Amino acid sequence: MKEVKKQQNQGKGIAIAAMVLGICSVISSIFFFWIGFISLILGIIAIIFSIKGIKIEQGKGMAIAGLVTGIIGTVLGFIYSLIWLLILRNFATLGAG
Repeated sequence: MKEVKKQQNQGKGIAIAAMVLGICSVISSIFFFWIGFISLILGIIAIIFSIKGIKIEQGKGMAIAGLVTGIIGTVLGFIYSLIWLLILRNFATLGAG
């Protein structure tokens, strides 16, 4: 019985962590768009934690919220990282010419 409770509490903790990381991912992609790779990393970790949290069934709503915000943060982080790579590449070509 103790083992079941421990697994449920662990699942709830993972779901909470996924939700917090997903929210941080979205917030960092909005306010710190010039360093999009941070929201990219946070979003990927949130997705991984969300998948684990959904499988355990405890705190499933928070895990789904973490999954959604993690995906949004990952996509935004990828877009912002790509934009900054293109900007840096253009500055590098201007300096070389």
